[in-house]
Order: sequence, then structure tokens, then C-alpha cells
Amino acid sequence: MRVKILALLLFLLIAPDSWGQAVHVGAAKLDITPSHPTLLAGYGGRPGEHEGIDTRLWARALAIGEKKPVVLVAVDNCGVPAQVTEVIQRQLAASHRLAPEQVVIASTHTHNAPTLNGYAPVIWGSRVTPQQAARTDRYTQWLVKKVTEAAELALAARQPATLSWGQGRLTFGGNRRVLANAAWRGFGLQADGPVDHSLPVMVARNAAGSPIVVWTNYACHCTTVGSRNQVGGDWAGHANEAIEKRYPSAIALTTIGCGADIGPQPSGSLALAQQHGQALGREVKRLIDGPLAALPVAPTATRRDFGLPLAKVADRAQFEKEAKGTGFHADRARSVLAYEKRHGKIQSEVPYTITCWRFGEDLAILFLAGEVVVDYSVRLKTELDWRRLWLNGWCNDVPSYIPSRRVLAEGGYEADFSQVYYALPASYAPELEDQIVQQAASLVGPQYENREPARVTPDFLTPPTVLERFADSIDSWKANLSPELRRGLEPLGRVSGGSINGYQRLLTENPQRSLWYNYSGGQTDRPFIRQTDEEQSLKWITAPTKGFGPLANFLFSGGLGWQSEPATDGFEMVLGGRQVVELDVTLHSKSWQSADGQVRLDYLVTWQSDTDSGGLFYLRVPRDLLDAKDRLTIEVRSRGSGSKRWFALDDVKTAKQTERLILDALEPDGE
Repeated sequence: MRVKILALLLFLLIAPDSWGQAVHVGAAKLDITPSHPTLLAGYGGRPGEHEGIDTRLWARALAIGEKKPVVLVAVDNCGVPAQVTEVIQRQLAASHRLAPEQVVIASTHTHNAPTLNGYAPVIWGSRVTPQQAARTDRYTQWLVKKVTEAAELALAARQPATLSWGQGRLTFGGNRRVLANAAWRGFGLQADGPVDHSLPVMVARNAAGSPIVVWTNYACHCTTVGSRNQVGGDWAGHANEAIEKRYPSAIALTTIGCGADIGPQPSGSLALAQQHGQALGREVKRLIDGPLAALPVAPTATRRDFGLPLAKVADRAQFEKEAKGTGFHADRARSVLAYEKRHGKIQSEVPYTITCWRFGEDLAILFLAGEVVVDYSVRLKTELDWRRLWLNGWCNDVPSYIPSRRVLAEGGYEADFSQVYYALPASYAPELEDQIVQQAASLVGPQYENREPARVTPDFLTPPTVLERFADSIDSWKANLSPELRRGLEPLGRVSGGSINGYQRLLTENPQRSLWYNYSGGQTDRPFIRQTDEEQSLKWITAPTKGFGPLANFLFSGGLGWQSEPATDGFEMVLGGRQVVELDVTLHSKSWQSADGQVRLDYLVTWQSDTDSGGLFYLRVPRDLLDAKDRLTIEVRSRGSGSKRWFALDDVKTAKQTERLILDALEPDGE
């Protein structure tokens, strides 16, 4: 007792008046990396159990409050279903008298973690062997113990701390629902699609001012690495690593916002996952090193459980017919019929839960079940006060994707086919959106309504342009340049002077278009031609030149690719309808000249993969090739056939700004 009293007196003596009102906070983390082979969740095309480990997986727990604490556990997993969450909640109710609303189990939604009993059951469905099912069950039971233990350790670690929060902005997430005529056509980057680029950050500091917990959140799928059959935490795991490296005294937690239709841009490798995580870590540091809003009281917790309506369900006969087949739809049909046998009817609604932690009138945090699309962020942060609102998805259960009215009207994966993976018999009815928004608003209370007459929209709900996205990621882009790209960029400063916009307007009508990676490694929709035949061409006109020198210098961005395809005679660039420069696919910076040496084309590669490249094209031509308005007509034609090699043009007018960003990024290192 004497030791406890002395500790309390010491705490009171060293805490300055400006330290603020203390809130009890504790944190803990435990390794949950599988020690035996397991099936991974997230992709239906994986061949079997995982083949290795890229990064460790963790259960990271945060406890806030003294008498009626709340506990959040962020689990590196694709989805923790209700049947697992409820076991953990019951155990914490028995050991610490915590009610369900006081315990939230959030998934980071990494697609490189073990599948759990009850999660998206049709993803593996009938393909699972008895041995694989046993190992999945073994991991699930072990995970329950580790998550419960992490929560209990966080509760035991509580100490007086100051709690504060703020919101930053991050832009590597892009809307992945590519549309054509207001209908879903596939995955990629819909540049003007809705986003939520807010980055809320909460930090708890001990009496010495050192961070002990950093919790952050971003609305984006954890799918950067792709479907490689390796265990890893994706960008959220790397974000935690970056934060803990910067603040060694702290435990970091990263949760996911309403980003079910938001994908990381770019994606496709471990290096890119690390790049996104480091970008998040830098923004967290900027916020923590600046002023944050105090949270002087522990939160009160409430919860609402209700059902989400499904649209009209197919007749039983249809499911009986499908159940006789094989594949995902057959597995779904058998699950639907099994549900009917247990409950006496085919499922017509889906259980749903929302939890709210409210820090007085300073901050309301909503935890929504399921894979919630970004429209819920846009709507809730418009109708409610976005300055005091924090939204999380993938919490306490993952019954399915949670589409909006817009997504249901557009159709596609999040609206329709994904329901098959979750063994649901139909898509949702459109009224689910109003139902969720009304329940969420009721939980936070009328004091959190947005009462501004104009309802100012925060900038983080506005999609960035391709150039803005590149500007935000320029440091990460530079850090991840390969030695070949660095060498290729060395002449950039020499060739950059005096160039003007080499793209003003496309002249080719209805060209082929495709989503693919541009100069920054971000996906954009752009026109292209292939070497499938010699009839393909792409034609555009430049902006007018300035000055009256003998040569005109133009700059545009584009790309070349699919080097693994059979080689042909390549492409030819026809300038002013007369002069010709021959070029071909390359992964490295290269120069080409016309036969008479009067025209020079420099291609400076700023992004590359194993088969494709993107970058800046510098074109120097004699002025007699320009038209009466001092513009140049450029046409790229295929000179080959029997190959899918391609040339693409970025039909944007931002090449000069891109050049400036690259030059500024290279300048400090003398490159």
C-alpha cells in the first residue's frame, strides 16, 4: 500500500498543470502468426494452405477507462466473424464484467491471414479437405485465446495518461469500382469515384509525455500485396511498424474505415505495401508532433443490433438446382438450403451491429460491422459533424459487403457476386442504407448533427487528381526507385528546359482505353494501341509553342509495355504528317532519332514492372513541322502484328507539373 501511495504522489508531483485531465489507458500486443499450415482468406483462387511468411501478424489491444473501460483489439485478419467475436466477448464478460458494447474486435482486413471458422464460408467451401478444416479450426481456437489474452493484458496495463486526437489526410486509396455508363465494369481506379482520405489519429501519453498508444484509421482495402500465398499484414502491418519505429515507447493499432470499395494505389508487391505503410507513418508523425484536441474523459459505450433486409430471394427450386452443381454458386446454394433447414425458411435479413464510443461531446467513434463501402463515410460525415466523428468498418462481425444505394444501382462485385462468398441468397434491398445511417445517427445523438447551413465538405472526401496523388507520394516513389530508374533519370535536368505541353487534345475518335499504371505507378484510364495489327494508331495535337527558335520542344507522358510478348517491328511516331521516328517497347530510359537526325525523342522511365514501363517523353522537332497555329500533330502507329505489345498516352495536360515534382524530389540529393 505504501508503494502505491508513493507512486500516486509522484505522479501528481510530476504532472504539470498543462498535462490535462488523466484518463486510464493501457495497451498490449501478441503475435498471432500461424505456426502450422493454414488456408488464407480473401481470394477465391489460391491453391491451398500458405507457403511462407512475409511479415508477422498481431493482435493489438487498447483499453480506455477505469471503472467502465472499453477495449478495442485490432486483429491482423481478413475478417473476424460474429461467432468468434461473441466467444471473446463472453470470456471478457466473465473475467472483467465487460458488456458487449465495451468490447470491439476489429479486423485489419489483410488478405494474407488465416481464414477463420465462419468467415465468408464459400470462399473455400467444398474445396476444403478434412485435414485443412481441422487446421483452420485449430487456428481459430488459438486466435480466440490470444485475442482474449491481449485484451486482458491491455486492461492490466492501464495507467493514467492524457488522451488526444486529430485528423490528417492520406491519398493512396482510390475508388476501385470502374464504371461504364454508370454500371460496374471491373476493378481498377475510378479517379472521380468517392473516397474518404481522412486519417484520424488518437494518442495516449504517460506522465513523462511519451506516447504509450497510437491508434489510427484509414478507409482502404488491405490488398496491396495481392494474392501471393504468404502470410503478412499488408499496408496496415507496415504502418504499425513505421509508427512503433518512430515511437518506441508506444504500441500502434491500425484499423480500417469505410473503404470496402477503396483499393491501394498502386498495388502488387510487398515493397508497395511498405511504401503505403511508411506514408501513413509520416502523416501520423506530422499530426502527433503538432497540436491535437484533448479528450479529457473516458468514453461511454452503446450498441445497436438490428437486421438488414435482403432483396427478393430466388425460389427454393433454383437453389436446389444450383446445389447439384460445383463451384461457388453450388456451395452457396447448399448453404442457403442448410439455413432453411435450421430456421424453417430461407434467410431474408442479415443480423447487423453498430457500436458507439462517445467521448462526451468531443468525439464519437462508430464501429460498423461488415465491409462497408465509402458512401457511408460521405453521407455520415455530411449529415453529422465530421470534425468530431471517427468511422470504422470490419468491426465485431463481417456478414458481407455493406453496399449503398449507389453501389446497388451500379451492380457488380460489392453489390452482387460478393454475396455468394458470404453464402447469402440475394443482394440487399436499397433501404439498408437509410436504416444504417439512421441507427448510427441515433447512437451518436443529436448533439453530433451537422448544423452548419452550408454543410462544408471536408477536403478528404474529394478525390485527388493523378498529379495530386503523385505529389503526395513523391517521397515514397523516390525512396523506392530502382538503381536502373535512378540512372535513367540522371539526364532529366538537361533535357527539361523549355519544353511545353505535348498534349492538348485527342484527335483519334473512340480509341481503345484501359486502366493501367502510369508514370507514378498509379492506375489511370488512358487511350492505347497494340501491335496486334498495323492498322492501329493514336493521334493527338499539342499546345501551341512559345518563342521563335529553330526547334520546338514538347513534353507528354505515356508508357510502353508487355515486353514478354513476341517482338515486332515496333511503332512509328509520325510528326506533322511527314517526319517519322521509330520506337519500340523498353523498360529503361532510351532515346530515338529520325533517319536524318532532325527529330529526337527521349523517353525517361519513372515507373517499371517486369514487362511494362511509364514515364515522360521529350520530343524535339524542327519548327517547320508545326501547323499555322504553332502546334504539332503527333500520331503513333503500329508497325507490327501478332503481338499484344502496346503504346499508351496519358491524355492529361500535367506533364510539366509532373516534371517539376520529379526534379524537386531529385534535387536535394544532387541527382
